[in-house]
Amino acid sequence: MSAETHSDPSKNWLIAFMVAFMCTVFAIGVWALLNHHVDATEAPAAAGHH
Repeated sequence: MSAETHSDPSKNWLIAFMVAFMCTVFAIGVWALLNHHVDATEAPAAAGHH
């Protein structure tokens, strides 16, 4: 009695989502590293105060 192997398509979607999510997080990290200026002469303007 050989049973058919069960394939779950949601596993493929989960893997695809995680790959896309990790690529997005990696891209944000690279962007932040390239755009962070430690020796900036002027401080960024404070926002959100009334």
